[in-house]
Amino acid sequence: MKVQGNETYFVLFQPAGKRGRVAAGTTLLAAAQQLGIGIESICGGQQVCGKCKVLVETGTFSRDGITSSLEHLTPPDEAEQKFLRRRGWEANARLSCAARVTGDLVITVPPESTLHKQVIVKEATRLQVLTDPSLRLAYVALPEEPLGGCQSLWQQVQEALADHFGLRHLQADVAALRQLPGIAAKSKRRFTALVWDNEEVIGFFPGYREKVYGLAVDVGSTTIAMYLSDLENGRLLATVSMMNPQVSFGEDLMSRVSYVMNHEDGLQKLQEAVLSGVDGLALRATAEAGVKAAEIGEIVMVGNSVIHHTFLGLDPTSLGQAPFQPVLREAVTLKARDLGLRTLMPGAYAYVPPLEGGHVGADNVAVLLAAAPHRQEAMTLVLDVGTNGEIVLGNRERLLSASSPTGPAFEGAAVTHGMRATTGAIERVRIDPRTLAVRFKVIGDDHWSDEILLPAEGICGTGVIEAMAELFVSGILRADGRFDSHSSSDRLRKNGRVYEFVLARPEETVGGREIVITQNDVRAIQLAKAALYAGANLLMKKMGVTGVEKVQLAGAFGTVIDPRHALIIGLFPDCPLVNVESIGNAAGDGARLALLDRKKKVEAEALARRVEYVEIALEDEFQNAFVEAMRFPHLTHPMPNAWALINAWREGRRAVSTEHEHQL
Repeated sequence: MKVQGNETYFVLFQPAGKRGRVAAGTTLLAAAQQLGIGIESICGGQQVCGKCKVLVETGTFSRDGITSSLEHLTPPDEAEQKFLRRRGWEANARLSCAARVTGDLVITVPPESTLHKQVIVKEATRLQVLTDPSLRLAYVALPEEPLGGCQSLWQQVQEALADHFGLRHLQADVAALRQLPGIAAKSKRRFTALVWDNEEVIGFFPGYREKVYGLAVDVGSTTIAMYLSDLENGRLLATVSMMNPQVSFGEDLMSRVSYVMNHEDGLQKLQEAVLSGVDGLALRATAEAGVKAAEIGEIVMVGNSVIHHTFLGLDPTSLGQAPFQPVLREAVTLKARDLGLRTLMPGAYAYVPPLEGGHVGADNVAVLLAAAPHRQEAMTLVLDVGTNGEIVLGNRERLLSASSPTGPAFEGAAVTHGMRATTGAIERVRIDPRTLAVRFKVIGDDHWSDEILLPAEGICGTGVIEAMAELFVSGILRADGRFDSHSSSDRLRKNGRVYEFVLARPEETVGGREIVITQNDVRAIQLAKAALYAGANLLMKKMGVTGVEKVQLAGAFGTVIDPRHALIIGLFPDCPLVNVESIGNAAGDGARLALLDRKKKVEAEALARRVEYVEIALEDEFQNAFVEAMRFPHLTHPMPNAWALINAWREGRRAVSTEHEHQL
């Protein structure tokens, strides 16, 4: 097997199926790199980490015309033998950094040794990503006796990282350099460097280390959700959330913009509030996972445009008035400490994806990453339902986006007995169209109220949506949103000049107070759903389509909403129920994708440039579209799927969607 006088041998790496000829004496690790196979190695070939384990297949492989054998590798030296015995690995296992090629080989790379591991970010929708984070660990073992002369400790580290990992021209964060002397002394000059984007060392850990952590944070108008991940294997370690502290300065975005405009220190207070909340959540998440906040090397933060501006310390005033121009649209990468975060690793980085437009922010870019309408053939409508509804319409050919001011009604606010989705909140409602009997479920109990009663404290957003749909289907509520005074329900009563509906009687509630749905509550939901529908309708006109083939409901609200009830009240344009899916907190999922795979950051920035942002508040047709969408399910649109469902329920055929009923 001679090629131009040089010994070369055939090597096949599976399951990737990469194959080629490599020079005799090449390590399997180098051979894999040469053939484009990613094998993990934190120690850089110093036989410390064991991450580069491979398995040697033996026998004749007729398809490739070769015979593979353990004898086609250099035998393990004393150090590798000790390592193999200590780990108790299979007889055909070798360290790829130590084994050198001397003959033809078939090599299996086990999943745990793969550099870019395929990770399921979200089980329900099989959302997957290959782990390729911006952070990597590199083990350094310096001579125990410092070298004389003028070479610095940092120069020795630089040389070691260049020799073992090919990392050249590295910079060092000043906070990391402050750590270095103490860590080197404590660990007898054997430590692990944390490298950012192959450009900068941002921290050191004493001894050998193979774990580093990152945070993905979705800063919503009402709620902050945080996800702590192990960047080595992509595993989700903790999920925590809290109410956004900015709520105390205004429940909706425009009220917070007004606060900044009317208070000299308004922006500072809004920024400090949200960042202190993120710091506090980081401590909660790391405590839950049994790690330290100071071990977090990166945080990815997403939020709508106003939230984005306030946590970056940018004046959001221009977003409160036409033409709604942001101060900055581009992605931001900066030190977490410069952002104002205090609990993370001193050298940690923060990444914030770009905005799409004036009122469609980095959170929607994250939704695009997770929902991926740009990869689909079907005309897809993605709704991130919350205090500020964000809408994306399109497919692989074109994408449009918009923001719709839905207000806080979907979060349980602006409703008489509304509350957050916590224990005791009514989340499911059923009204029999024939008997008008009412039953409900509260969060914290799997039973319906007519089975075993857990007293209700209030009603959350999903409960309100279901109540509206059930009242409409049963005829208690008319299509125009007014209560039907001729209804025979004993729960419908007049309160002053308007009617209200008693959803839970005193004996069914905490504290013995009734929980009612008022005419104003109905109006609040009508306004919110009309804004969302009208925005989607305008995007459909811009796109030149009369319908959508697929609807994806995102956001905390979209996670738990029943698509049937949402369709009945006209929350979104008509669509077959089988093509309506809840995709959960897609903004949080997208932030995790960007955290676990740096290529997703590049994709996010490309998506933000590609999507066409529509400022629907400036569209002449918006007001008419809004008024038409106030009715249940809609004033002029036929809505055949919605009406088929409504009629089936009225006829007692509620089991038309039994699969989803079981899920609920």
